[in-house]
Amino acid sequence: MRSEQYFLELFNKLDTYLRVKHFNNNPSYMSYVKKLFYIKKHKLEPMIARDHQFEILRTAGEVRNILAHNNDIIVPSEDFLQDFENLVLRITEPKKVYEIMTKYSDLRTKDYHDRLSEVITLMKDHGYASIPILNNHQFVGMFTERTIFDYLTISDRIIDKEMLIKDLHEVIDLDNDPKSYFKFISKDMSVDEAYDIYTEDFKDKNHLILLLVTQNGKRQEKLLGIVALRDIKNELY
Repeated sequence: MRSEQYFLELFNKLDTYLRVKHFNNNPSYMSYVKKLFYIKKHKLEPMIARDHQFEILRTAGEVRNILAHNNDIIVPSEDFLQDFENLVLRITEPKKVYEIMTKYSDLRTKDYHDRLSEVITLMKDHGYASIPILNNHQFVGMFTERTIFDYLTISDRIIDKEMLIKDLHEVIDLDNDPKSYFKFISKDMSVDEAYDIYTEDFKDKNHLILLLVTQNGKRQEKLLGIVALRDIKNELY
């Protein structure tokens, strides 16, 4: 297949997707570039909201216009076509977080009645940054590398490795106290949307450790899995 033909197929796929999803498949005329600017302004698509990707997509509109009217003038380069293809697929066929998350059934967990020494050993031996904590087989919070420090900031009690994990419940609970280390997200959130949550946190406070996946992103729902930043980067880059 000639690169021009494949480029136009990708372009039409993207243009149709944007029209159907964001403009109710309205047949009234709105140019491709106007669609892009509207979507970017209102942050309707993670990929289009990012400046670098936006420029690639905007340039694609210019290439399409030239091909449509003077198809002997320009041929999309292999690199540009590959970049454009990647963006089109990430927009029109976005991978969901449930496809890349570590499933709950695969997580190593500890119980409220386990000792502090046990969870520390588990983290040390396996290189985990966080461990889900259960109480009567129900997920109640996360023990992280910051838990002991946070506990020391709110309690006068001396840390003892033989103390039970439940004794640290104030900083294991997911009530955003002392800081917002976790965010609940829907299993159907796209990987790019999840990445944006991390990037926004970096700009703001840089506290976020994990994304906790449930059916609809509600805290009271069953935990389905977790997504770390490295999981997202492994998928996108």
